[in-house]
Amino acid sequence: MKGLKTFVFALLLALLGATPVFAESEEGTHHEGGHSFHPNVIAVFTGVTSETRRDGSFTLSLEYHRRFTESFGVGVVAEHVFDDHEFNVVAFPFSWYLGHWKLFAAPGFEKSDHHDNEFLVRFGAEYAFPVGKFEIAPQVMVDFVEGEEVFVLGLTFGKAF
Repeated sequence: MKGLKTFVFALLLALLGATPVFAESEEGTHHEGGHSFHPNVIAVFTGVTSETRRDGSFTLSLEYHRRFTESFGVGVVAEHVFDDHEFNVVAFPFSWYLGHWKLFAAPGFEKSDHHDNEFLVRFGAEYAFPVGKFEIAPQVMVDFVEGEEVFVLGLTFGKAF
């Protein structure tokens, strides 16, 4: 339960810290050819994790992504898996944007009540559907950690700015 309290505190702190940023210009960054995109995205992911390592549990994460170009960005993900063993994952995605598609690879770490930090590599894909100033994106990921494959599937609700 201590891990959940820490996760909720970090989630609230990150959301409060990001709130003033939403007041910034709604205009995107302009590049050659007149196309624009928003360089920052903050999002909440809700989904489920496969029944192998993390027991098919509800998963919640906070994500931040920074696009440096129209097609490349990096980010950070803080994830909590609501399981008897309280799994936490921190990953750093390197993302490639192809229109509404985002493909990413992310090195990171997993920690639970039963083990300390274990290195993982996450691969994933999502497709963003714009909804006004927000986006909804189905997302599928697979983590490779300690010789196991862990699948994560869900929806991301994001705000670009």
